[in-house]
Amino acid sequence: MAGSVLVAPREVHDLVFRCARVAGCDAGGADRTARNVTAAEIRFGGALAVVVDALASGAFTSTWAMAADALVAAEVDARDHGSATATFDPPVPLAALAATVAEASARGVVVSGIPSDATGGLELATLDLAPGQVEPAAGPGTDAHRDGLSVDRRAFDALVEVAAAFLVAEEALDALEG
Repeated sequence: MAGSVLVAPREVHDLVFRCARVAGCDAGGADRTARNVTAAEIRFGGALAVVVDALASGAFTSTWAMAADALVAAEVDARDHGSATATFDPPVPLAALAATVAEASARGVVVSGIPSDATGGLELATLDLAPGQVEPAAGPGTDAHRDGLSVDRRAFDALVEVAAAFLVAEEALDALEG
């Protein structure tokens, strides 16, 4: 990947968490967003650039949070009724949903509608859900946690700039004064 930097997945999580807090998310929403983006970057790639765009447009705090809630509600409906469709209006990128999809799958709900060649930027208008066994997806997850994750340097640097506005711990401020 041209213009890339190798980072630990936890760095992606921490960075997106701080950006989400700067954008106005509460701690729980920021954590869920960070988990979704980290999962998308590991499994599909291209998620950090989508975050940069979402922060610029304001969709990060409104559309993304509602999308994850819609997917969870559809999971409940699928369990109750045998199937359900999650609808996202406006469509959202896979980066906003990747961990939530994986969590539903781990609970025995098959989520379909994501092409095998998807990236974190793939816009989704709907996903279909139904109870069933999910085959574990082969992917770079374990390798990324062990060896690092190659991400787009420009997107990473842009997020570092946004995250710099996040509150600094009192200890760090005291160290600066001392």
